[in-house]
Amino acid sequence: MQRVIGVETEYGLLGRTRTGRMASSEAAQWLFRPVEAHHRSSNAFLANGGRLYLDVGAHPEYATPECRTPREVVLSERAGDDLLVSLAERASEEAAAAGTPVTLRLFKNNADSFGNSYGCHENYLVERELEPESAAALLTSFLVTRPLLCGSGCLRRGAFVISQRADHLHDSYSALTTRARPLVNSRDEPLADPARFRRLHVLAGDSNLSEYSSWLRLASTEAVLSLIERAASEPRGQLRADLERWQLADPVAALPAVARDPRALLTTQSGGRMTALDVQYAFAELVARHAVADPTVMETWLRVLDALDADDPDAVADIVEWAAKRRLLAQFRQRHDLAVDDPRLAAVDLAFHDLSSNGLARRLEAGGVLRRLTRPEEVRQAMSRPVSPTRAQLRSRLIVAAQQATRDYSVDWMRFAVHDLPGGGAGPADLTVTLGDPLASVEAAVDELAARMLDSPRVRATGGFRPPGSRPDWPSR
Repeated sequence: MQRVIGVETEYGLLGRTRTGRMASSEAAQWLFRPVEAHHRSSNAFLANGGRLYLDVGAHPEYATPECRTPREVVLSERAGDDLLVSLAERASEEAAAAGTPVTLRLFKNNADSFGNSYGCHENYLVERELEPESAAALLTSFLVTRPLLCGSGCLRRGAFVISQRADHLHDSYSALTTRARPLVNSRDEPLADPARFRRLHVLAGDSNLSEYSSWLRLASTEAVLSLIERAASEPRGQLRADLERWQLADPVAALPAVARDPRALLTTQSGGRMTALDVQYAFAELVARHAVADPTVMETWLRVLDALDADDPDAVADIVEWAAKRRLLAQFRQRHDLAVDDPRLAAVDLAFHDLSSNGLARRLEAGGVLRRLTRPEEVRQAMSRPVSPTRAQLRSRLIVAAQQATRDYSVDWMRFAVHDLPGGGAGPADLTVTLGDPLASVEAAVDELAARMLDSPRVRATGGFRPPGSRPDWPSR
């Protein structure tokens, strides 16, 4: 089926003043001041169709608009990174002008020094007929071994592991998202017409600064999901048997084992023994046999697996994030003759994820060591408009019209409502448009409402909310 894909990224935030470290809530307040001034809320849908908000624990979170291809998601995700960086820079400028210097640093990682974890969640549109628990069961072994392709890597007690999230996932499939995080969330929240669609909500991935790692994470998963959909249409067919062959006996125990040793032996439900590399080769072979991924995806996927099979991760350190970081840490340790648990290595590990231009991943990218998939100009465009012909374009059209006309409006993934249009009586009328199809980018009702917001007078109830006559210029500066 045609599908839309999206990613939600939670960021680490560190704020400092002259007197020391700020509380996370205070740092978040400074970061979101321009957002609240522009949208009158710290939970805002943007003109590019994405969503920016504060999550639990004062974590900034950005959700990409709906996209049709993995590359479009990577482009939209990079736009979100740059939006957050622009917010941090602006907050520092405003704090300095107010005489209270503040430095804000954003980190695109998945764990802090206190043992807290924050996520990078993937969303894949699937048809309502797909049975979610069965699909998740077939997907699990792929997700457990997927860090070989796209883990971000980190140091744990002096040892390097290839995935930051592996130690923080405790179930294969459940509705929980915090205390016992699963690989796949079971909550039925399609954010679309529930009679037609489901949303497969994957919590298993690391956040990536390597654009190729992020792209391969999404592209390979989308391809495996297409296999599962095909198997679901023929439940007693050979494809389903091929997929079931690789189901693991204990996926939760396998997660940290793979993160610490990609060659660790895993046990399948049938009692077989194989490595994570064996599992990934098997899925890649099935994807190639059934032609559900384009040749570029297969070429990149197999290039990574072949390098790891040859025990040469440095050969793919230009695209695989954990390999790039491991090499960087090894070079730094050798140069300075450090012990494996030297705290300076932990500082380098964290600096890798700094989103500013001084961050080590960004510097590796600028130097050509990490390959880039997107172009700076298209990222700048993606900061202010959707990149894909999906529902995001409809949402964007309504938001832009409402902001131009300084309307009182509310918006979520599925609905847009304007509250100050002329009604039949003396008071205002509410008018709502429902956007139930994430694949739709043309809708007559949207065009009509956008025109009406621009052309009609603004009416408000006595004592009601009135939008300001002018708005700050964030995010366009």
